[in-house]
Amino acid sequence: MSTVDPSLARIQRTPRRPSLGRVVFLLILLLAGGFGLGYGWGGFGLFDGMGEPPWASVVGAIVGLMASILGSIGWSWTVMRRADVGIGYGLAAWFIGGGTGLLIVAQPKGSPALAVTIAAALLALGAVFLVLGVAAAISRRRQSARDERTMRNGTLTSATVSNKGYDFFRESPRILTTVDFTFVDLHGTRRWV
Repeated sequence: MSTVDPSLARIQRTPRRPSLGRVVFLLILLLAGGFGLGYGWGGFGLFDGMGEPPWASVVGAIVGLMASILGSIGWSWTVMRRADVGIGYGLAAWFIGGGTGLLIVAQPKGSPALAVTIAAALLALGAVFLVLGVAAAISRRRQSARDERTMRNGTLTSATVSNKGYDFFRESPRILTTVDFTFVDLHGTRRWV
């Protein structure tokens, strides 16, 4: 028994959709994290071993790693709560940042071929993930439009449970089962779902 309407309490507990500002902030954080890692590890790779390693590379690697970890955690949380963004955008930002950081740190050293090749590969991976992210977003949008069209133009019908699926189960904290429904379509054909 409760003095609060359970449906209202459930609505208040559901997480709100992350804002556009949060999405942009996390993408910038992932871009910066990738840049720091590319700059830092690229600087270590180009270090000639004489004297101390460049302080900018040390800071870039440490800060880039922390920003990448925090950005990845935040991005995965955001992706779960927003249907219009996917993991591809976050990976694209991270790889593009890493490739850019490596290119910038390699410039004073005469842009060695290996560093440029690795940076180009990182930038290409970023572009691939960006294209995949856009394609996935378009696909999600089309699926949503199809679902809305089906609900708007479809025919409402009643279904009955033909198999509960949970007649036999062993002791378990979770019961995963398949429930079968049956209905008759507009043409008089019996269907099962």
